[in-house]
Amino acid sequence: MDLIDLKILDIIIKDSDTPLKEIGRICGINSPSAVSKRIKKLKEENVIKKFVPIIDYSKFGLNFIAVTFIRAKYGKSYTDKLSLKLKNVSGLITLLEILGEIDFVMITFNKDQESYKENMRYMMSLDEVERTDTRVVVDNFMLCDFGNINLFDSLTEKKI
Repeated sequence: MDLIDLKILDIIIKDSDTPLKEIGRICGINSPSAVSKRIKKLKEENVIKKFVPIIDYSKFGLNFIAVTFIRAKYGKSYTDKLSLKLKNVSGLITLLEILGEIDFVMITFNKDQESYKENMRYMMSLDEVERTDTRVVVDNFMLCDFGNINLFDSLTEKKI
């Protein structure tokens, strides 16, 4: 990876819809196909994992953002087992395993308080969960979205 690749990454991080010709102009490359080849190489090297749209979930009625801290019950491979089950939580945006008193941090987008309660009931039914602590987000200034929410399931009220 060289400085041109870093410039390309900087451009597509800010706006992945930037035309190849424009990326080339900024990077000093005359050929859009050369830019395309560099992007393809970055994908092959797993520098770029995938391109996903940043969705405004409020347009779909998903306005209740919750940050949940989860403490797991200690046991053999407990975080591996629990993480697999937590990935089933509706509206899951991010699931992070962390060190310290808390084992996981989870961010979910939900329709309302009642739909979040459904998630809570599911989490508390899991044998591996010792306790949870939730914070409701008041404002969203900057959030990364990795495209995890299944809008079809969220909008059709599919339960866990």
